Amino acid sequence: MELINVSEKDKENIQIQEMKILKEFDRLCRGNGLKYSVAYGTMIGAVRHKGFIPWDDDVDVWMQRSDIGKLKEICKTQMNENFFYQTNETDSEYFYLLDKIRENNTVFRESFVSKYKIHHGVYIDIFPLDYMPDNLVHRYFHYLHYRFYRAGLMAKYLDINYRTGLKKVMARLVRIAYAPFSVEFLYKKANKTASKYDKKTGYLANLASASAWRDVFPASIYEKVSSVPFEDMEVLCIDEYDRYLTDIYGAYMELPPVEQRNTRHSLTELRLGDN
Repeated sequence: MELINVSEKDKENIQIQEMKILKEFDRLCRGNGLKYSVAYGTMIGAVRHKGFIPWDDDVDVWMQRSDIGKLKEICKTQMNENFFYQTNETDSEYFYLLDKIRENNTVFRESFVSKYKIHHGVYIDIFPLDYMPDNLVHRYFHYLHYRFYRAGLMAKYLDINYRTGLKKVMARLVRIAYAPFSVEFLYKKANKTASKYDKKTGYLANLASASAWRDVFPASIYEKVSSVPFEDMEVLCIDEYDRYLTDIYGAYMELPPVEQRNTRHSLTELRLGDN
């Protein structure tokens, strides 16, 4: 499939649809005593713009894995029928290591997964936070253990035809190395490894993050959250956002150069519902 051009108007409309999902997610969490925090570009947007980064086209949130399990059950009975909670359990060809809530009657078909028979609606990402060993050496090897499975899974699951240059070469090599392992096996092993430390320790991490080892922080950074403005609502954000964002992004309050103000997703189809 050919990639489509996403106009500025399209980006604005995507954000409108994502706000619908975010409001439903926030309603379900607050109504059931579940703690979350906006994350990554969404956190920067909340702090710097009091809403979306103007050129951003997604919403990221964190939750501890145990609370995600509770949210899944809540969504079965309390979530508005306009939305779909997506995991491998509800969508058998979906193998990302994070959950999504998608909006029905929309299409946001990303190139890397366009061939799969999954729900392709506009979505928000729900990243799991997992406890990590207190010992630095054990923590690092646990991280490497997880990333071993994640690397193979992403190389085999995502459509290699939409990769270019060195990334495409590396994906081919990884596929060869992981030939004995199925996508299903790698997915199960990654999730089992991530959730190994189900008791509270001094560290939490989003192991599925592209930020990788940098996304391991003392658990205390996630303890306190407060409501902050985001577009026409308020969302929850960790109180120590400055510490986190500075470590991950550096001078996050400065706007990037114009040439870097681009959306992250490449699409083969876009269809939005009524705004």
